[in-house]
Amino acid sequence: MSSQQRRIVVVGAGSGIGAAAATHFHERGDHVLAVDLRPGDTPAARREICDLRDPAAIAGLLGRIGGDWDALAFVAGVPGTAPADDVLAVNYLGMRLFATGMLPLLRQGGAIVTVASVAALGWQQRIDDLTGLLAATDVAAVRNWQQTQDPAYPVYSTSKQAAIIFAKRLAPSAWQKYGVRVNTVSPGPTDTPILTDFEASMGKDVLDAVKATIGRHATVADIVPVIDFLTGSGSRWINGQDVHVDGGFVAPMTVGPAVEL
Repeated sequence: MSSQQRRIVVVGAGSGIGAAAATHFHERGDHVLAVDLRPGDTPAARREICDLRDPAAIAGLLGRIGGDWDALAFVAGVPGTAPADDVLAVNYLGMRLFATGMLPLLRQGGAIVTVASVAALGWQQRIDDLTGLLAATDVAAVRNWQQTQDPAYPVYSTSKQAAIIFAKRLAPSAWQKYGVRVNTVSPGPTDTPILTDFEASMGKDVLDAVKATIGRHATVADIVPVIDFLTGSGSRWINGQDVHVDGGFVAPMTVGPAVEL
């Protein structure tokens, strides 16, 4: 057990990266609140059920968990095979409401880490396009915005782009008012139970090409240590950043061909 127990909320703790993160913190001796849509058996000091599509459910949960938390790891997410409204409600709006609602409950020096995705690649060029979504603070406004969008554009990418932009916009204020850092982690394809959903929505050939380029898909063991680092004191001067954890796949896509050795 760690000599200094921390109190950490892990949202999306039922499976995949979220379950691995909750288990990691719990086994280290931290007090973990595991939050998920369904009852589960992820190791934790406490478990709560919350439908992240429902702002009232988020507010109710935040109202009963008390304060003095050290970190929020928002790992919950639904793939692009889900209805567009659900993708945006969970991946973007649910994250936004949970993160802002947790700020007063976090200790000074605390951290918020959201799991985004390399599928958000190109978010810098979509800031203006996402203005309406980033201004939306309720389910109806998010739904109305989505109805005006090109249905051919991957809504999963949109949700993660918005999550990254919002986190970057939240980070300065969260630090100045609460002493809390806000960062995102963007994994590449990761071997979790929803990988087949990503193959269906993004194309198995695309994910196979990623795998062939870097040798394998990520495992949860590749992602969790980065989440851990960003919640801890070793990252105390990292704020407002999006950290790619993708084996280096994206790098040559943004700067040109890899150097041949």
